[in-house]
Amino acid sequence: MKNVIALFLLTSFVLFGCASKKEPEVDFKPLQMHWILAEGDDDSQMPLKDNCVILLTGRLMGEPAVQASAAGELNYEIIYGRTPENAETLYFRGFCRDLPLADNPECSWYATCDKDLKIVVKFDNGD
Repeated sequence: MKNVIALFLLTSFVLFGCASKKEPEVDFKPLQMHWILAEGDDDSQMPLKDNCVILLTGRLMGEPAVQASAAGELNYEIIYGRTPENAETLYFRGFCRDLPLADNPECSWYATCDKDLKIVVKFDNGD
């Protein structure tokens, strides 16, 4: 009987330990995004643009520089187009529209999205 109780307790602890180990939730910072097509580019030549925009938006919301922002909501103006080096790769250049925040690290960034939908974000502060 003691072995059954010990086995029950051990199983309970293992199951409880596994159940309580959740991935930490990512807190997303609210963003306003204003998309501007780069001069000379054509949306019809960017079949992956919508997918890239969705993935980039989600990525930015969770970026440490954006999360650390003291602003309640960030308001970005984003210029996008195809990179000159590779027409299948899109670039995005983001700036805060709120001038008092313009010098903050989260307010100036560059991102790319390639044909495999790999997003790379670089903040101008070197992150």
